[in-house]
Amino acid sequence: MNVGHYMTKNVITVTEETRVTDAVDLMEKNDFHRLPVVKDNQYIGIVTDEEIAENSPSSVTSLSIYEMNYLFDKMTVGEIMTQQKVTVTAETLLEEAATIMKNENVTVLPVLDDSNQVVGIVTYKDIFKALIHLSGYHQAGSRFLIHIKEDRVGVLAHITQTLAEAGISLSHIMVNRLEEEIEITIQTDDESGDRTQESLTKADYSITRL
Repeated sequence: MNVGHYMTKNVITVTEETRVTDAVDLMEKNDFHRLPVVKDNQYIGIVTDEEIAENSPSSVTSLSIYEMNYLFDKMTVGEIMTQQKVTVTAETLLEEAATIMKNENVTVLPVLDDSNQVVGIVTYKDIFKALIHLSGYHQAGSRFLIHIKEDRVGVLAHITQTLAEAGISLSHIMVNRLEEEIEITIQTDDESGDRTQESLTKADYSITRL
């Protein structure tokens, strides 16, 4: 899976000259927390609600409410935006995007095309959404955790063959290699889960029903 499958498309952008108050209005109306900043349609940075809050003059107690509102209304996005250089493309793998977020300590990545134009935006919530989707967590069927104590060639093929022989369709599979064992999480179309449990148990697999 790549970023293009889970990114937010048709992203609203602002320019350096956009007033911060206008950026706040856009965020509130569209339930956004960050906006890419462009210049001549080229990506140059990003502005977030956290940056807006940090740069709000409301913390300056020596100013009157009128003065604070006046200053805030004059402030532009260019004065507070982050010139975030790290970006991805729609073809970037989700795993790579997640790694970039972790290593760069960011929660959002602008998605650019070959012309440096913004075509989307991907956030840490999109990564979580992809993980849930790939695991089949909210989909109909039954879920099992298969415990493999000793790795061996062909174990996945044997599991799928065992299920196929029982007339059970495997919709999702995830493998987690731990120090003490390998955990294989599967999702099948067996609504009750009884047939899945019976077939795997007969094949001498140690399983946990989820």
